[in-house]
Amino acid sequence: MTTPQAIRPEMSASMRRARSRLLVVTIAVPAVLVAVAVALQLTWLPELPEIVATHWSGSEPDAFGPAWTYPALTVAIGLGVPALLAAVTVPQAAPDGFGTITRLLGALMLGLATLITVSMTWAVAMQRGLDDAADATGIGLPLLAAAAAGVVAGVVAWFVQPATELPEPEVEPGAPIELEPGERAVWVRTTTVATPALVAIIAAIVLVVGLAAILGVTSGARTWALWIAAGAMALAATTLAFRVRVDATGVTARSLLGLLRFRVPIEQVRRAEVVQVRAMAEFGGIGVRLAPQGRFGIVLHSGTALQVHREGGRIFTVTVEDAATAAGLLSALQRAR
Repeated sequence: MTTPQAIRPEMSASMRRARSRLLVVTIAVPAVLVAVAVALQLTWLPELPEIVATHWSGSEPDAFGPAWTYPALTVAIGLGVPALLAAVTVPQAAPDGFGTITRLLGALMLGLATLITVSMTWAVAMQRGLDDAADATGIGLPLLAAAAAGVVAGVVAWFVQPATELPEPEVEPGAPIELEPGERAVWVRTTTVATPALVAIIAAIVLVVGLAAILGVTSGARTWALWIAAGAMALAATTLAFRVRVDATGVTARSLLGLLRFRVPIEQVRRAEVVQVRAMAEFGGIGVRLAPQGRFGIVLHSGTALQVHREGGRIFTVTVEDAATAAGLLSALQRAR
C-alpha cells in the first residue's frame, strides 16, 4: 500500500491555531449541542406518548417508533457524522495545511450538527403532552427553523476559523528519459488510500446502513435516502485504489474494480511534472476530486503526484509513488511522437 508522505512536518503558529479552531467547530461544539439536546429529550420522555411520530408525509405523521429513538438518533447522527468527517478531515489537514476548503468543511460540519440536533429536539418538544402521536402537528416549520439555525452556525464557524495562506506547492519538471530509437517503455504503479482513511470510510458506510436498518425496524420510516447515501458511499469506496499506466498512448488511470477509467491521450499532453499535493487543503479530501484552476485529480493521499498539463489548459493530477519516473517517461514519449 502506498504510504502517504508528509509535506510539512512542522506547522506554523497560524496553522496550529487553524487546527485547534477546526477541532472546536467539528468536535467540541457539536458534542455540547448533542449533550444539551439529549438532556432535554430525556427530560421530556415522561411527557411523551409511549410511541412517538418519527416521520412525516406532508403535514401528518406516517411512521412511528419508541420514544428513545430520538435521543439515540441524535447521538448517532448529530455526533457520529461530524466525528467521522472530522476523523477524515483533521488528520489529513494537519500535515497538509488548513486552507479555504478545510475551513469550509469545518463550517459545513457544525451546520450539519446544528440542523440535526435542533430538528430532532423540536420534533420531541412538539409531541409533549400528546396522548396519541398521530395528533402531532406538521414538521415543516421545525425543519425550516433547524435549517436556518444550521446556516447561522455554519456562517459563525466560518468566521471563527482563521484564514490561512498555503505555500506554493513544490513542482519539478519531468526530466525526459532517454529512449533509443524504436524502443518501447511502459510505467505502471498502483496507488491506494492510507489505512486510517479507509477505516473512516468503512465506518461511515456502516453508520449509515445501521441508521437505515434501525429506523426501518423501530419505526417503519421510509429510509430510501439513507440507503441511497449508503450505496453512494459504497460506490465511492470502489474508487480508493487505482492502477496508473504511462505508455506511448498517454496516461491511463483505472480503478482496481474497473468501474472508473480516466485517460489523457499522448497528443493532448503539453507537459508532465512532479508536484507535491496537499489532499485536504488543495482538493478538499481524498478520492476523485475537482479543484480550482481547472485541476482534476485522483487524490488518494498527500505527497508526490504526477501532474499532466493538457491542451486547453486543463490539469490532470494523480498521487502515486515514483511520479518522477512517470513524468520523465511521459515527457520523452510526448517529445518523440
